[in-house]
Amino acid sequence: MPLPVRGIALPVLAAVCLFASPDAAAQIVPPTTSTARIPVLSTSARATRAATDDVVLGGPVDPREYVVGPGDVFTVSVGGGSVSSPPRQTETTVTAEGLLVVPEAGTFDAAGRTLAAVTAEARTALRRRYSNVPTDVALSVPRRFAVYVSGAVPLPGRQVVTALGRVEDAIAETTGDLNPLELTDYETPPRFEVERRVALRNVRVTGRDGSERRVDLYRYYTTGDLDYNPRLSDGDAVFVPTFDPVREGVAVSGDVERPGYYDWRADDSAAALVAVAGGPGLSASGTTVRRTRTRDGRTESVEVPLNQAGTLDLLPRDQVSVVADAPDAGYASAVGAVRFPGAYPIVSGETSLSDLVDAAGGLTAEALLRGAYLERTARPTPQAALDPLAIPTDRPRTVAAFDSSVTALGQLSDLGLVGRRYYIQEYISTARLSVDVEGALRGGGDVVLRDGDRLVVPRDLGAVRVSGQVSDPGYVPFEPGLTAGDYVDRAGGPGPVATTVYTVDARTGRFTAGRQTPVREGDGVFVDRPPTSDSATIETLALQEENLALQEQRAEREASRDRRQLLIQTIATTISAVSTAIFAYTALSN
Repeated sequence: MPLPVRGIALPVLAAVCLFASPDAAAQIVPPTTSTARIPVLSTSARATRAATDDVVLGGPVDPREYVVGPGDVFTVSVGGGSVSSPPRQTETTVTAEGLLVVPEAGTFDAAGRTLAAVTAEARTALRRRYSNVPTDVALSVPRRFAVYVSGAVPLPGRQVVTALGRVEDAIAETTGDLNPLELTDYETPPRFEVERRVALRNVRVTGRDGSERRVDLYRYYTTGDLDYNPRLSDGDAVFVPTFDPVREGVAVSGDVERPGYYDWRADDSAAALVAVAGGPGLSASGTTVRRTRTRDGRTESVEVPLNQAGTLDLLPRDQVSVVADAPDAGYASAVGAVRFPGAYPIVSGETSLSDLVDAAGGLTAEALLRGAYLERTARPTPQAALDPLAIPTDRPRTVAAFDSSVTALGQLSDLGLVGRRYYIQEYISTARLSVDVEGALRGGGDVVLRDGDRLVVPRDLGAVRVSGQVSDPGYVPFEPGLTAGDYVDRAGGPGPVATTVYTVDARTGRFTAGRQTPVREGDGVFVDRPPTSDSATIETLALQEENLALQEQRAEREASRDRRQLLIQTIATTISAVSTAIFAYTALSN
């Protein structure tokens, strides 16, 4: 008998509304960013969390380490000696009381015991029951259980992990698909007086029996050692604390990959902290570790090789400095017209410019040696192209004595607005080393390199670039003996508003005026014109400069007028005083 349409309409409509409605929690509690301690991670976690019933294993389960508990699923196999008689397989789950019930073999205490012990006992009982057929008992699906994660995580609360889950897995459940290492970027909001950071080296794991472990999860990330990312048990509580880097941290600096402040552990040593902050490549015997500690107003320092750093205990506010066995090692790069452009290892202060060129395979046939130059800068990437007026914010690799002068922005000078801009731009962008690279490469005195130096060898195009106010600007084939005027004529002659002809030296960039200036390979020719504000930036600067000049003229005129008025007032006052004196004298005489 078919169901009436009216009878099923209401349930169908309700189901459609249920699937189309937003999450129930979102209807009850509207989302807000003020409740999240870590807004970015919290938002990402809510957007990327995807539930799954699949158990992802990192490899075979070790029966000697795996501890059985309620919820583990076992497969019991009986028979199967031939193709015609396949084995009879049944599944059985460890009960909430921790018992493993194997049909026709018995009930066994399983919770809290290793997998090897439980399966050995069950297999022995099955063999006694079925003596003439093959039998077996094996773990098929590891259980899931709840752990409780709290502290400095985006989504604290009850989390579900597998029996193979580790501390990282439980924390990762609170951050969605993000790596828990991202939590190290967390800092308390500015409204708090003390800045606190996430203490991943002191993650606290509390068992159901009250036992407590301190897990150095940061060391697991830097070394890959699973001993620092242990497995969890049913009902464990994971707490992610925070720490004050100034009062509770240990500072690490020097030749390490990750310098900074780290949370202190009670069992800490300098070797452990270098393992966290250091990285591969540090020589155990050649690297020096120095611990600096301030106690009772006195500063104490101890230096040991890295292989003895385990004897240096640490306390909060200690300073650990690491010096590698090759502090002068570095890299210099060669780009442009060399056979094998790239970066090459050097010894800072010893390797020469010619050594670098030899390592790069030598110069190519089209190298413009006159135009070669060497760059040396205290900061990795100049930012002049972004904003020449901005103070550089990137941390210098080396600190030069002149670096301090840029922070004042010329406040103690009489530089104008344009002068200040030019000063900052030149300071940031000037990277060339003032040496004769051409002479050094020709054997006239070598140049010693430093870490980060960069040799630039341009290609000789066999042409002179003519630009500016010329009829046909572009590249003109180079011929020895020609002057700047000759190249202007070959480029179609001067333009309608052409003024001065300049020759731009390929090595120094110096402008030399005159049509009769000789032009050498790699040089350029530029034809100037009268000043024209065809750029918004130039026009703005010109207007600002003109306004400043007008203000100065106006101020001078006002000052001159004030001086004249003061002089007139003084003369009038003097005449009035003299007149009064004469009048009084006359009156007295009469």
